[in-house]
Amino acid sequence: MSKINTLRKNELIKSKLATILRKFSSNPMFDGVTIVGVKLSPDSATALVHYSVFNTTRPIEEITSALNKAAGFFQVKLSKTLSSRNTPKLKFVYDGGFDHASKIDQLLSQIKIDKDPES
Repeated sequence: MSKINTLRKNELIKSKLATILRKFSSNPMFDGVTIVGVKLSPDSATALVHYSVFNTTRPIEEITSALNKAAGFFQVKLSKTLSSRNTPKLKFVYDGGFDHASKIDQLLSQIKIDKDPES
């Protein structure tokens, strides 16, 4: 499978999962969950779904567990929207990149910058 085709499939699954999560999921645990990326295995049998959470008070471990328990629901909905022969098995993984970037931004904003270069 070509690299472009794989990237296209990753983006398609990401888009479809985001729509399914927004429209069909009624679980309050998934409030604020955003699909960040998808990485298909070389044989397209499994997919790692990277997600991030905004403005939540729930522990990340609980959200990850709930998403992985609902993976079958997402697979069924995904299979109805994809036109491929098989639907990959989904595994949800938390992506803390946005949290890390936010902490760095906060630390940088706390640094006092002296405008006089000679002092």
